[in-house]
Amino acid sequence: MPGESAARRRGLLLVFAATVLWSLAGYFARLIAHLDLWTVLYGRAGFGGLCIAVWAIVEQRRGRLGPRFGFGPLSPLIVVLSATAISSYVAAVMTTTVADVLVIYATMPFVAAGMALVINGERVSRRTLVAAGVAMIGVVLMVASGLGSGRLLGQALSLLMTATFSLMVVLQRRDPAMSMTSINATAAFVAATFGWGFSPHPALSGQDIAILFVFGLTTVCVAFVMFMEGAKLVPSAEAGLIGMLDVALGPLWVFLAFGENPGLATLIGGAFVIAAVIWRVIPEIRGAPPADEVTSASWPL
Repeated sequence: MPGESAARRRGLLLVFAATVLWSLAGYFARLIAHLDLWTVLYGRAGFGGLCIAVWAIVEQRRGRLGPRFGFGPLSPLIVVLSATAISSYVAAVMTTTVADVLVIYATMPFVAAGMALVINGERVSRRTLVAAGVAMIGVVLMVASGLGSGRLLGQALSLLMTATFSLMVVLQRRDPAMSMTSINATAAFVAATFGWGFSPHPALSGQDIAILFVFGLTTVCVAFVMFMEGAKLVPSAEAGLIGMLDVALGPLWVFLAFGENPGLATLIGGAFVIAAVIWRVIPEIRGAPPADEVTSASWPL
């Protein structure tokens, strides 16, 4: 029907726009690479938290969040996980290449599927197991290349970020009524407070503040809102597949702007991971009955 086609088109555009904005995170981080990671953390998370909190208030007035502002019994734990993931992400992009971070993060669907099996008893298909194995080969190739290069810490932080975001997804499925808008706003403030406590509080120029504001506004707030609104209008597998563009676009921006070369091993490992994720979601895009497991390939950073 024409109405459904227009809604689907709008959803795809929103998801694509959100992915492009998320892919700029590494670019923003490199623009302020002269700042310490704690200052970048509290600046990005603080501005992002303020912006997304405004959106949460708008949603509350529209009656979308319910009487508890979208919080539930598991919300405190999910807030801690989200704050940890937000903090780990900033620390990771400041200590390794953007490509390393995004390739490892792309394995999240498989990590989440494993956690869902253990925690929620959700079945894992044979296709997911095969895809997870291929993706793991890619990650091993990439991490092995980081030994002795000073990038291992950043890769470890990327793994922590992926694990915490995966656990968030799994736990959120236990209480779908929770609002990720409210949770992410609270988590951003927690991360900002954490960063503020460790920051040496250097003098910030007007340009630094502007970059931190745009960094937080686009990657914590606007991209999140666009993706969540768009994902309501398209199948989750398609939204996840579009989200995979982040893995390609993120390293591209920093290569074009700063000449950051991720290295051959990361490119080869990334090819394994991307191929595994695309192969995994193809059945859902073709209309096959979805497996009762976590398959989303993207989650707000």
